[in-house]
Amino acid sequence: MQILIQVKLTIKGMTMQELLYQSALSALRAGELVLKYYGLEEFALKSDSSPVTKADLESNALITQELLANSPYKVCSEEAILDYEERKGLEYYWLIDPLDGTKDFLAKNGGWTINIALIHKQRPILGVVYAPAFHQLFIALKGFGSFTFEIASLKSALKSQTLNALWLEQNKQKLKGDRILQEAQILACDSMFHSTQQTQEFFQKYNLKVQKYGSSLKVCVLAEGKADIYPRFNGTSEWDTAACDIVLEEAGGEMLDCETKKPLEYNKPSVRNHYFIAFAKSQVGGKIYQDFMRG
Repeated sequence: MQILIQVKLTIKGMTMQELLYQSALSALRAGELVLKYYGLEEFALKSDSSPVTKADLESNALITQELLANSPYKVCSEEAILDYEERKGLEYYWLIDPLDGTKDFLAKNGGWTINIALIHKQRPILGVVYAPAFHQLFIALKGFGSFTFEIASLKSALKSQTLNALWLEQNKQKLKGDRILQEAQILACDSMFHSTQQTQEFFQKYNLKVQKYGSSLKVCVLAEGKADIYPRFNGTSEWDTAACDIVLEEAGGEMLDCETKKPLEYNKPSVRNHYFIAFAKSQVGGKIYQDFMRG
């Protein structure tokens, strides 16, 4: 699969790894743009009553323009959804959320991200998650690995404008998914704004310690080994999960559909996800995982 992907990308003169770095740079540039609006603007409401900001739209425009310039693949975004009739036959396409966690953005808690994923058939094979307020960057490529970057170094490189693809290659730190928590009690992630009674009952059933995070960071901390499990018993869309899904997968974790007990499926007629549970590498095969698979 990797060879076929790289052959396709010679149209633009890039390998898959180079495309990963270019996508990360697009997310970083979009992050700098969005930070100019952070804490400053009013918001309008989308048709589903969720907030949309000027930052969403400008981030979307920048990322879309750069992805189209760097690859031959179409873009499906939360702000510009590709109709299923147009995307159902696509072997590859970009799936992006130019500002994941708009409520976090408006609440000024920092827990919002920019998500970029490349979908191959029905699974993500490339992912970028960037949290501009925290200067946290996560990248992943199927078969290549999942990586993050030291925050102070990334912040310094951004400030000095020395950050490029070579810098990313030389400074990436592999995420192995190994648990780094000192305590034995399982740590679960929960949403800042979208928790449910079913989620609370799940926490109580397994006596889980809970930490709240915004946007896709709930999944990325599993890939870092800083948390163990993330049950999501509330609605999400494909662009909310695709980028962090491959970040977790390449770090040895799994994000499983509650109905099928299989990895989440993308490029569906409906962009809505089923409920899911994301398991860190250390939890795969454990008691909660086994209960889930038998359920």
